[in-house]
Amino acid sequence: MEQDTRNHDILIIGGGPSGLSTALHLTKFAPHLTPRILILEKEHYPRLKLCAGGLVTDAERILENLGLDVSEVPHVDSRVIRFDFAGKGLGVRVPKRHAIRVIRRDEFDHWLAQKAEERGIKIRQGITVKNIQPREHDVVVETNEGILHAQIVVGADGSNGITRRSI
Repeated sequence: MEQDTRNHDILIIGGGPSGLSTALHLTKFAPHLTPRILILEKEHYPRLKLCAGGLVTDAERILENLGLDVSEVPHVDSRVIRFDFAGKGLGVRVPKRHAIRVIRRDEFDHWLAQKAEERGIKIRQGITVKNIQPREHDVVVETNEGILHAQIVVGADGSNGITRRSI
C-alpha cells in the first residue's frame, strides 16, 4: 500500500466490537459520514482473540437496533449463568430468553467487520499506529504505512492501546 497522507474526518483506531459498532452507529445516524470514516485494525480478520466471547442480551439489542442479526454467527445459548467467588456461588436462570450467547471472538469480530464493509465503511487491516499527535486544526496519526490526518480520532484500541498512551 502506498503512503496515505489524505485527510479523514473520523479515524477509528481499533477494529474490534467497540470500533466497528462506533462506525456502524455513525453510519446509521449520520449516513453522510460513511465515506468519511476510516477504521485502522492492526491485525487481519479473522484474528485470534483470547478474551471472553459472551454476549449479553443488551449487546444483542444494540446490534439488532443496527439492523444486525447476531444469530448469523455460530454460537451457543445458555439459559443459566453461574458465578463463583471464593467458593460462594450464585446461579441465574433466565426463563424466556437465553441469559448469554457464547461466541468465538474471531468469528464475531470478522462477521461484524464484514457487515461494516457491506455498509460502506472503510477498514484498513495490518495497520499499526505508532504515534498520535493532536494539533490545532487536526490530529496527525503516524502508522507503519504512512501519515494520516483526521479531524476526530476515536480510540477503540483497548485500555493499553496507543490512543490512551498518547493522551
